[in-house]
Amino acid sequence: MHTIRKFFLKRQPVFITIIAVALAFIVVGFILAATGRNPFNAVYYFVRGAFGNVVNTSDTISRVIPLTIAGIAFLIGAQCAVFNVGIEGQLLLGAMASAVVGYIVKLPFYIHLPLMLLAGALAGGLYGLVPAWLKTKRGVNEILSTIMLNYPATYFTHFLVLKVIPIVGVVPATPFIEDTARLPILIEGTQLHAGVFVMILVVIFAYFLLYKTSLGYEMRAVGYNKTAARFHGIPVEKRMNFAFFLSGAMAGLAGAVEVAGVHYRFLDQFSPGYGYDSITVALVGLLNPFGVIISATLFGALKTGILEMSVYSGIPRQLTTLINGIVVLCVAAKDILGGWYARIFRGKDTYEAEKEISQ
Repeated sequence: MHTIRKFFLKRQPVFITIIAVALAFIVVGFILAATGRNPFNAVYYFVRGAFGNVVNTSDTISRVIPLTIAGIAFLIGAQCAVFNVGIEGQLLLGAMASAVVGYIVKLPFYIHLPLMLLAGALAGGLYGLVPAWLKTKRGVNEILSTIMLNYPATYFTHFLVLKVIPIVGVVPATPFIEDTARLPILIEGTQLHAGVFVMILVVIFAYFLLYKTSLGYEMRAVGYNKTAARFHGIPVEKRMNFAFFLSGAMAGLAGAVEVAGVHYRFLDQFSPGYGYDSITVALVGLLNPFGVIISATLFGALKTGILEMSVYSGIPRQLTTLINGIVVLCVAAKDILGGWYARIFRGKDTYEAEKEISQ
């Protein structure tokens, strides 16, 4: 019994997150039942829509790719006390920059594609330096500045495809990129592209940077306690600036991968909110690079499975937003869940004693 308790206590954050997500789905199930819908029928069509066949599974994975890369973007900033809520704008700018390089430049595949992805990452990273300067030099709260900077990026890209580089079509867009700038399709007839390998490299890079290098250690130290980090000689402002840039670069890369692997051009406001969803993805993933993949799979499945569920069970697509909101609320309440969890696995007396000592 002691071994079992030790196992669950050691992995408390993971199990609490799983409980929070499960609780969110239970709440949604009660809401469906209360409105006269069969929640079990909804789950069946949801799973079938997300993973029912090769095409649906491939579509889900193609949505997991930008969610994971964008989630890593938020994670890198959050680990260094930088809460980058401007990932959506940085993603759009990265997508625009990569699309321009993709259709203007004429180069061989092995140069053109990396250059295109690099252009997207650089555009997002440079835009991330704007809130970095406001934060470290002017003391402006980065949550406010990054939220507001989403709007200039959105309307600037909208202006470009509408007035500067418009093409004939219903949706404002750039011309199609060259074949040499496109990520190969892995399964013919699906949207699954080689961006999945870019995603894996990004996850490995983030893990190696944060947990295997002195730079990553200093970034995490700043995230834990900026004052203590400064006393230990860590250049706090430099590390935060680097985190801003790298976070923006990852966001821009997410947009570039979408252009290179899915749309093959910049479509006006093509993102269904990947930048905003990345915050939830990173938090549910416990700000861990490998946890982000699992979390992104959940939210990617929500985006694809909800379509078939709405068609066959009559449940509105807006349910995705409802589930996201409830998941966020449940994860935000993890301290309450943690108290209950500790009571169960440590015993009430032990938990109360530890609580009194900590106070």
